Amino acid sequence: MSKKGIDWVSTLKKFVDSKQQRTAQEIDDETDQQFLDYIEQARKKEQEEDPSYKKIPKFFQKASVTNENQLSFRVRQEARTRFLNHKTGEILDKEDLEKLWTELKNNISPPDDKKERINYNSFLTIASLLPIKCRHFFSASTFLKFDRDEYGRIDIVAFFHSIVRKVNLFQTRIQISLYDSIGNGYLREKDLENYIFELIPTFPQLEKLDQNFYPFYVITAVRKFFFFLDSKRTGRIYIKDMLTSPILAELYELRQEKLTLEELGQNWFSKQSALKVYERYLKLDNDHNGLLSKSELSKYSWGLTDIFIDRVFEEYQTFEGEMDYKTFLDFVLAMENKKSQQAIQYFWRILNVYHKPAIDSFVINMFFRPIIQKLEHKDKFGFNVEDVKDEIFDMAKPAISTAITLTDLQNCGQGDIIISMLIDAKAFYEYDQRESGQLLEVEDYEEF
Repeated sequence: MSKKGIDWVSTLKKFVDSKQQRTAQEIDDETDQQFLDYIEQARKKEQEEDPSYKKIPKFFQKASVTNENQLSFRVRQEARTRFLNHKTGEILDKEDLEKLWTELKNNISPPDDKKERINYNSFLTIASLLPIKCRHFFSASTFLKFDRDEYGRIDIVAFFHSIVRKVNLFQTRIQISLYDSIGNGYLREKDLENYIFELIPTFPQLEKLDQNFYPFYVITAVRKFFFFLDSKRTGRIYIKDMLTSPILAELYELRQEKLTLEELGQNWFSKQSALKVYERYLKLDNDHNGLLSKSELSKYSWGLTDIFIDRVFEEYQTFEGEMDYKTFLDFVLAMENKKSQQAIQYFWRILNVYHKPAIDSFVINMFFRPIIQKLEHKDKFGFNVEDVKDEIFDMAKPAISTAITLTDLQNCGQGDIIISMLIDAKAFYEYDQRESGQLLEVEDYEEF
């Protein structure tokens, strides 16, 4: 009897064909059910080992120390990556969106009044004509979210644009989640740096960025995210906060082919803005040691007082008494966004010399007297500390008449002006002379 080799390709093909084919949704449902069954089995096992769990559910799970070299960590990371890649397949692509738009156009509901609108019946008809992955956009609750005319119709343009926004948001969420190395729904500084570094070549507005500048560009970009989205300095940013933040939208503006010089100048993430901030840092660094001393930072603006500069170095991270580029970026972001809650919180740490719940008139005097002295050097006299102190209290509208809290500064609507009056002589003078329109001419004040 002659021996013949087994045709494994044909055999496996017959085996696969003999099995009932299932949709991706059915496979997902089965996976979810198996996972829930596993959780239930684990719960019952815990109750058997310790009966107290039947009365008091377990409410604390000690976080395990993450070791990126452990096999379990790598397996979980690989599972997450495969899951996210699988979810990517559910995103509508260009062809799906074009088909969706065509069906919307082909199913305009009566009457024929030249308006591109559909009623609920057409809505359901369109859903039946589209691939399965499109159908979750066609629920009754979705239809009811849109304004309807007297015929019960919704505008197809508004509906289509909402789908495109959701698709873009979902795509961005998956893309960012791929950089969540731990898998807890947030990015650490290193994760965000990797994400932005790999975005650079994909943005038309950054295609001419010198590769040698990439590391400094990444630091510049990452600092804005952490300044505004991690005000408590936890070292992490939740992905959901990134997605709802205008900062991410500002970054993604660089995907556009054409932006005006004015638009680029106003965008923190543009090549022009990043180079401007970095060149300013280099220009302040007179001794070229890569760090800024107090005297070097004071040249950022003529009006900044010595006590303010001293407090910046006391409250924020320095290296042997000098400021590095990251700390400088936080300083610039605070100075350029004084109206923001995060900037007010940044300056509050500086003003709150004694680390108490509020600052009083003594602290205000402490900061304002150097302002007067600086102006007197420019022959500007006639400012009374008591008058200014009373004006500051009137502007802050404090809950306690003798002290100003962080909440008072954030809620009064004039926190940025109060801060400027206490740290910057030039800003105070121009505020004081706002009705006369006089500006302070300072010869040694250089605009970078």
